[in-house]
Amino acid sequence: MNAIFLAAPHRVMFFGGAVQTLLAIAFWAVDLGARYAGLYAAPFWPFPSVWLHALLMLYGVFSFFVFGFLMTALPKWVGGTALERRRYLPPFLLMAAGWAMFYLALRVPALVVFSLLLVAAGWSWGWWSLLGAARLGANQDKRHAWAALGALGVGVPGLLAFAAGLRTGDAGWVRLAIECGLWGVLLPLFVTVSHRMLPFFSSMVIPRYKIYRSMPLLWVLLACFAAHALGAGLGRPGWVWPSDALAAGVALFLSWKWQVHRSFAEPLVAMHHVATLWLGAGLALYAVQGGLGSLGIGWGGLAPLHALGIGYCASMLLGMATRVTLGHSGQAPAADRWTWGLFWALQGVAALRLAGDFLSFGGAGNLFWLAALGWLAVFGAWCWLYLPIYLKPRSDGAQG
Repeated sequence: MNAIFLAAPHRVMFFGGAVQTLLAIAFWAVDLGARYAGLYAAPFWPFPSVWLHALLMLYGVFSFFVFGFLMTALPKWVGGTALERRRYLPPFLLMAAGWAMFYLALRVPALVVFSLLLVAAGWSWGWWSLLGAARLGANQDKRHAWAALGALGVGVPGLLAFAAGLRTGDAGWVRLAIECGLWGVLLPLFVTVSHRMLPFFSSMVIPRYKIYRSMPLLWVLLACFAAHALGAGLGRPGWVWPSDALAAGVALFLSWKWQVHRSFAEPLVAMHHVATLWLGAGLALYAVQGGLGSLGIGWGGLAPLHALGIGYCASMLLGMATRVTLGHSGQAPAADRWTWGLFWALQGVAALRLAGDFLSFGGAGNLFWLAALGWLAVFGAWCWLYLPIYLKPRSDGAQG
C-alpha cells in the first residue's frame, strides 16, 4: 500500500468511508428505482432490502468516518500521543474486508454472518485502541472521550444482533440492532462530538464568542436517547415521545447558545451549526409522531428518522470530514464555494426525502428514489474533490 495513504488514521478510514457511502447509496438507489419508481424489474436480494439498507447506513457508512475522526481527535482530547499505525491499520483492514465480504454475501448468502463478524472484530480492535489512548492520556477531564467510547462500544452488540437477524430471519433481532445503531451508537457519538468540538470551532472564527459546553445537558441528551431505545425495545411508546420532546428542547437550546445565527461568516462552521439544527428538528418530529401515535393517529412515516440520519448525521459528517481532510493535509480548514454548494445540495436531499413521506409520486418522479440519487450525486462530487488528498503528502511537509 502507498505509505502516504497509510500515514494517518483519517486517510485510510475516510477513504474507506467514502467508498462505502457510494456503494451503499448506489445499492439503495438501484433498489428504490425498482420498488418505488417502477423503472425496471426488482433485483433479487437474499435478505429484505430495507434490512440491508438499515445495516449499511447505521453500521457501514458512518462507522469508518467515526473511527477516522476519533482516532485523530480523541488522543488530543485526553492529552495523549497520536495513534501508531498498528493501532489503526488492522481495524481498518478487518472492517474493509468484512464489508467487501458483505457485498459478496448478496450473491452468496452463507457468507453474511462471517462478514459481520469480521466487521465486529475490526470495530472491537479499533475501540480497544481508542480505549488505550483514553486511559493513557494526561488530561484529567476525559468525559467526552468516555462518552464517545461508551457509544462506540454499543456498535459491536448491535452488529451481532444484525447478524443474528439476517441468519435467522427474525425481525426482532433486526429491530434491536436498528434501535442500538441509531439511539445507542450514532446519535450519542455525533452529539458528543458536536458538544465537544462545535463551540471550539466557533470560538476560532466568531468574534467575542463565549464557549458554552454544559455537561449536564449532554448527559440529559444521552439519557433521552437511552430512554427512546429502551421504550421502543420494550414496546412502551409512552416512554418514548416525552424523552424525544425533552431532547428536542435541549438540542434547540444548545443551537441557540452556540449562536447558530452568527456562524454564517465562515461556511465550514455554519455547516456544523445547520446540521445541529436538524438534530433539534428531527427529535421534535419524533416527539410529534409519538404524541400523535399515543392518540391513535399515524403521522410522518420515516421522516423523523431521515431528519436525523440525513439532516443531522450526514450533514455533520460532510462538515467534519471536510474539516479534518483539509486541516490534516496542511491546508486551511475552510469550505470553498463548491463544498458550500454541496452542503446545501445535501440539505435539499434531506428535504426531498422528508417530503417523500407526505407526497407520493410514481415513476421517475418518486421522491425516495430522487433523494437517493441526490445523495449519491452529492457524495460523488465530494469524493471527486477530496479523495485524491488522502493519496498525496501534506502540502506543508509535515508528517501524517
